Amino acid sequence: MSSPAAKPPSRVWNPFRRDAVYWQGKHGRLRRYITWSFCGHAGIVLVTALSMLIPGCKKTYDLVKGSGKPKAMIKQMKVQVKKVQRKRVLVNPNSPIVFEVPPLELTPLNLKEVTANEYKIGQGEGAGPAGYAAGREGARFIFVRVRYEGGNWDFNMRNGADENMTKEFGRRARMPVSTIPQDVTLLELGRHVKGRAPPVVFLCGSYPFRFDTREVKAVRNYLLENRGMIFADNGGNQFHGVFLRLMQSALPEVAPVEIPDDDPIYQAPYPLNGCPPLWAHSGTHALGWKKDGRWVAFYHQGSISDAWKDTHGGTSAESAEQSYQLGVNILAQAMAGYSEWKLLLEGKGPKK
Repeated sequence: MSSPAAKPPSRVWNPFRRDAVYWQGKHGRLRRYITWSFCGHAGIVLVTALSMLIPGCKKTYDLVKGSGKPKAMIKQMKVQVKKVQRKRVLVNPNSPIVFEVPPLELTPLNLKEVTANEYKIGQGEGAGPAGYAAGREGARFIFVRVRYEGGNWDFNMRNGADENMTKEFGRRARMPVSTIPQDVTLLELGRHVKGRAPPVVFLCGSYPFRFDTREVKAVRNYLLENRGMIFADNGGNQFHGVFLRLMQSALPEVAPVEIPDDDPIYQAPYPLNGCPPLWAHSGTHALGWKKDGRWVAFYHQGSISDAWKDTHGGTSAESAEQSYQLGVNILAQAMAGYSEWKLLLEGKGPKK
């Protein structure tokens, strides 16, 4: 009696088994390589995304540490009095000339008073370096630029504008600076640890750019929850409308207004007669968004960063100097205000 024929081995369809049909055949090895490569790249993307949710992996920014007792930015006045000797007239008492000598209190004094305005950038008393009371030892000032999708976010930055402004701020404020700027995306603005976000970020361009609802939420979080400030610069009319829409989306309850020429932002550390207009692409006055008594956004409508470039964009030396002074004012005041707010967060600020 003949034995029954042996059954052919059944096919294995479970892809997690080495002997599965998918891994066999002429292209089995190629399929394994493609699968492992896909899983590896997907794993990297997943780990990166999850790491952004971990508080310890969030972005941080530190202020420069100042020395001595915390002290707000102040304006010091020095009055120098230049004494001019009063001319003395000698009269011969026997002379027939009648000379009426006025009383001493009516004699005009030719005195010239010279008032010099001197400002102190930052906070802190003492002989140590300039800085801020809520700063960190060893920190350096870093110029932070906003990178966005579309448009030309690094407008004028390729010609040294950011590096020149950084150097000027360091020289005038006597603070250590990093000559390498830092870029952050609109989405990353909302990922900073509270109290350790950049006090001010620079956003510029001349073309339209794109943003989505997540980025709008991140911008609002940065401006309100982390007390940040946007320093925006219009390099062309196409940028203007998109930036206004971004601010309208992030702060629908706040309307932009023209910043008056006598606003404190123009007064210290450098006294300015309002905003240097430069090219005035969309207006000659700066626009501002004010929330809870402070400017959360300063918008220069005439490409102020053009004057910061290596060639100063063809502007006069006077315009370039005023543009640097305005930049220093905005940076210094934003960081001083952020330092005071951070001290309150840490319970070290003055009780109101």
